[in-house]
Amino acid sequence: MPAPFPNIVPRIPGVTVRDARIGLGIFASRRFSQGRTIGRIGGRVHHWRVLWKRGGSFLANCFRFGDDTYLAPGKGLGRYLNHSCRPNAAIRKRANTLVLFAARDIRAGDEIVIDYSTITGDDDIYRMRCHCGGPHCRQWIGRFGLLPLPLQLNYARRGLLPEFMLGALEQEPRLRRVIQTNAARARGRRRNRFPPKADRP
Repeated sequence: MPAPFPNIVPRIPGVTVRDARIGLGIFASRRFSQGRTIGRIGGRVHHWRVLWKRGGSFLANCFRFGDDTYLAPGKGLGRYLNHSCRPNAAIRKRANTLVLFAARDIRAGDEIVIDYSTITGDDDIYRMRCHCGGPHCRQWIGRFGLLPLPLQLNYARRGLLPEFMLGALEQEPRLRRVIQTNAARARGRRRNRFPPKADRP
């Protein structure tokens, strides 16, 4: 097994950075069950105009953060998060912070990967060759709207499409309904978990 690089990213329990199929990647050093939070994607938020001005690898490594904003992960966890056309993780925003979570059960030793298209809006100009090497590899990674509709719906139903992407998508009606239903359920779960103070015992 390739040696890990323990000093590359801030210490995150259950996660190591080491050699992957392409460059460095993030690997689980313990099991993460489906839905479990893996870690925070830290960095600095920029307006899209900054990305266009700087371009290059800086632009390519940024994460969509809002309608007009992107997060540059710097040397944090997000810098080493690779793509797969069959992801085992995804990103959501919680308390104005991007969070990486397990989209399905992840075993110790597995590389933790997301589908970059789930954080690429239809207003983004982004296309890159995919080298994930999986049996379902699409060969190219692009904006979410270019994915086959059944895959878009699959991602949305599983909660793998962040709610903050809504404003960046030209949504097919069925996709819009699924996303809105998921968002309503998430808000309901938060209310049940943290009821108003007057309703607490």
